[in-house]
Amino acid sequence: MSKPLLILFGTFSGNSESCAEKAASVARQRGYDPVLENMMDSTADVLMQFDTALLITSTYGDGDPPDGTENFYEQVVNHPRFRLEHLRYSVLALGDSCYDRFCQCGKDYDEALEAHGATRFHTRVDCDIDYEDPCDAWIEGVFAILAEERLLAA
Repeated sequence: MSKPLLILFGTFSGNSESCAEKAASVARQRGYDPVLENMMDSTADVLMQFDTALLITSTYGDGDPPDGTENFYEQVVNHPRFRLEHLRYSVLALGDSCYDRFCQCGKDYDEALEAHGATRFHTRVDCDIDYEDPCDAWIEGVFAILAEERLLAA
């Protein structure tokens, strides 16, 4: 029986979506049932429906969420009573180190989820313009931890 896994992405140029699709492909190969959602089309309530979530987001300009994802961002980052004690998560942040607030959107999600009681099971990775290798390494790290946890639970 495959285990559900939420993969949320927020993208401006398509890079975060590409990473999310890679993560979904690896998830299927490893026996998960990934649910891939664009933050633009989602609400924070989706986080209540899963035990494990991967958030992959770019940062637009100097620290802003990607266009169209502002509603999701506000719901997660600025909602004071949003509780997620059941949720385990990891964040992949994409950005451009030319900006002072490099990967700020991903950093904000990471801090907000922890503040809402969720448990970070893999360290956030911040990617610069050359994001492919760090993205691949993050995906491998995430699924190595999940595989280890499955073995321990068996």
